[in-house]
Amino acid sequence: MTKTLPPLLGPRFLGASILVLSFMTVGTSAYAQVVEPYDEDDEIVVIAERPRGSVITDVPPVIELNADDIASYGVSSVSDLLDELSSQTSSSRGRGSGRPIVLINGQRTSGFREIRDLPSEAIKNIQVFPEELALQYGYRPDQRVINFILKDDFIGFSAEAEYGVPTQGGQGVAEIESTITRISKNSRLNLNVEYENKTAITEAERDIIQNPAGEAVNLGQFRTLSAPSDNIEINASYSRNLGDGISLSVNGGYVFSKSRGLSGLSSGTIDIPASSPFATSPDDETLFRYFTQFDPLRRTVETNTLQGGAALNGNLSGWQWSLTADYTRDQVNTTTEDSGDLGALQAAVNNGTANPFASDFGPLLAPPVTDYARSVSDSINSLATISGTPLYLPSGAVSTTFRAGYKRQDLNSRDISEGVTTLTDLGRDNFNAGFNIDIPLAKENIDVVEAIGELSVNGNLGYSELSDFGGLLEYGFGLNWEPIDGLNFTASAIGEEAAPSIQQLGNPVIVTPNVNIFDFATGETVLASITTGGNLALPAEKRRDIKLAVNYEPKWFEDMRFIAEYVRNNSKNVASGFPLLTPEIEAAFPDRVTRDNTGRLIAIDQRPVSYSNVRSESIRYGLQFSKRFGQREERGDSSRRTPRSAAPSDGANGDAKPSGESSQAPQQAQAGERGGRRGGPGGRGPGMGGPSGGHWRLSAYHTIRLEESVLIRPGVQELDLLNGSAIGSSGGSPRHKFELQAGWSKNGLGFRLQGEHETATRVNGGLTGSDLRFSDLTTLNLRVFMNLDNRGDLTEKVPFLKGGRLSFRIDNIFNDIQDVRDNSGMVPLRYQTGLIDPVGRYVELSFRKRF
Repeated sequence: MTKTLPPLLGPRFLGASILVLSFMTVGTSAYAQVVEPYDEDDEIVVIAERPRGSVITDVPPVIELNADDIASYGVSSVSDLLDELSSQTSSSRGRGSGRPIVLINGQRTSGFREIRDLPSEAIKNIQVFPEELALQYGYRPDQRVINFILKDDFIGFSAEAEYGVPTQGGQGVAEIESTITRISKNSRLNLNVEYENKTAITEAERDIIQNPAGEAVNLGQFRTLSAPSDNIEINASYSRNLGDGISLSVNGGYVFSKSRGLSGLSSGTIDIPASSPFATSPDDETLFRYFTQFDPLRRTVETNTLQGGAALNGNLSGWQWSLTADYTRDQVNTTTEDSGDLGALQAAVNNGTANPFASDFGPLLAPPVTDYARSVSDSINSLATISGTPLYLPSGAVSTTFRAGYKRQDLNSRDISEGVTTLTDLGRDNFNAGFNIDIPLAKENIDVVEAIGELSVNGNLGYSELSDFGGLLEYGFGLNWEPIDGLNFTASAIGEEAAPSIQQLGNPVIVTPNVNIFDFATGETVLASITTGGNLALPAEKRRDIKLAVNYEPKWFEDMRFIAEYVRNNSKNVASGFPLLTPEIEAAFPDRVTRDNTGRLIAIDQRPVSYSNVRSESIRYGLQFSKRFGQREERGDSSRRTPRSAAPSDGANGDAKPSGESSQAPQQAQAGERGGRRGGPGGRGPGMGGPSGGHWRLSAYHTIRLEESVLIRPGVQELDLLNGSAIGSSGGSPRHKFELQAGWSKNGLGFRLQGEHETATRVNGGLTGSDLRFSDLTTLNLRVFMNLDNRGDLTEKVPFLKGGRLSFRIDNIFNDIQDVRDNSGMVPLRYQTGLIDPVGRYVELSFRKRF
């Protein structure tokens, strides 16, 4: 399947972006040297100060949004909003959990649960910062930081129902959710309850071609591609100001999920001697077949998760301190059915009393056996931080953060396989401490700033003592330079030692039968048994990362931002899931692969492995535009970037006064606050359609991978993931990745478009194996929403619709699924499109009502 990139996403986009950057730099330099003479008849523009709760830092944000911007996304909750902002909030370092670090009003939280279910209407502003800011709050520098500034006064109750289906049919996803929120000056309460039900997709519903033995029994109707599941989530959080600048927040949650998949039918290989009366050949032969005598094999996974956390924040003599604690308990119960013993049946076939081709063997065929696995993990995470200014230099205030914490992790697992019970009991204590410091070299010394701009350096040092891995060190340093207003350069380097997770070490051993695997050695697709679990032999990892970045927001082009990042990662002793079984991997891990005497692949042990060295190098750059139209723009809009020369200077740390306390606050923003008050469905605030007029937003990013390599161990050929090697089932690493986001909204009607394109890859099959070619992949998602309060007199005719929003979503509009071909141009059975992406194009309709 060959595709042509749209012009925007082709090589011209790279050249055009570089040209734009050059033009901006020249234009801004010229612009900065033009000094307009003062005329007392000129209009004076008052620039509002930062909103209360903003993060005070020299690190520029990646993106800033106000309430109107947030309303233009048409989402219901913080979690939904982060999904829409994924391209701006995901870390470019290639490490971390993916989710950004979240702050509320510039303060630490006990975790994402504390804010994930808050309605989008309760948010006043959003700031997204690069990974460098994480150190200031005591976190590792591998996740971006997003600060949510909440409205001072908000009450809302909402309910939402969603239903979606793939356009190919075969599955339905239903979800209902209800949220209660109350925010006042001194407290915040949020309660969310959610239930989701998902039905199954079977291989028969996607016309999956089976092997001859599978076709004989219509195996596809007994195997699920997407297992049916139920999911229940309850989450609650409460926060209160205790006085004297101290605030306390607590949260708790419970998650239950259960999936019930089908793994096919019992199967086995029967030896048929030539002397058997049922033999079909004069020679001894073997017969692989499925047995319909018993029900399909089932695999059930039930998860119960209990979570709780608390955060205490305050100020002491100009220093901001925080205490956070979090507890999580996960219990996972897994039951897996596998084929029973064939010993009695084989003996009967050998003596000629049983027909190996029969449909029912009675007691000769043993029923399926059931393996059980249970794991219980408990984790406690506590951290204390204190941040402030220990001294002042002529160049400005030196800021620092000290942290100290304790983590405890326990994992108890039990698995029963073939009647043998294995117990695992692991525990880990982690005492850690560290600090970071930010030193301005040019900030308040005006002469130096006028010559070179603002300049600061930073450094961090940390140490962790683990009960099972000993001492681990982490360190880093960086530079932040703003030569002119709006143009910022950052550079950072980090080094750290990291232990594998306790789950990677001690998860219970689970054997899953009848898994589709492509065997590169034979070029065939087989059903093999896959073993997963933990590996106690994993060593500690050593990481070395470098990041260079530029962030440019020109004054002459309002609401436009250019971002470019270069990242280089180098890691040793990397714990990873077992890679794709190519000839290179099989040669490196021969003891993980089991074949029968004919060379047929029958089992793979996919428990984690350790790579000797992993290196990656990439460049990511992009542009962001946004604009309002059809309305008079208010002066003093707090969403505009404040030039360095006009930055507020109140207080020792330069903290700005709350914008709501300023008499210059935009009347439009004040009206939006009143419209969101008590969640009134008749309001015209940002939460339900916003002020008259419209808003559009566009962002585009291009990632170029310069290097992706893996060295399994010294003496083994290095894997080049950009040129024929692979460790994942979806092929090698694409050299180019393009991301596009666009949005438009006006008077409560809007749409959001998200696109992603990755270039093609290939996997070499070796001298005797089959090469595979993975096509490029383009995914385009569309979501359209309509706030019913803005639809004329509709809500007067149908009062129930007051406060309602209707949304329609299409994921993967073009139903583009990766096409995989071997040397002969054929699609291997393992890589049929239904196996790669059983859902494909997906449509969903949702209705949300605020009461």
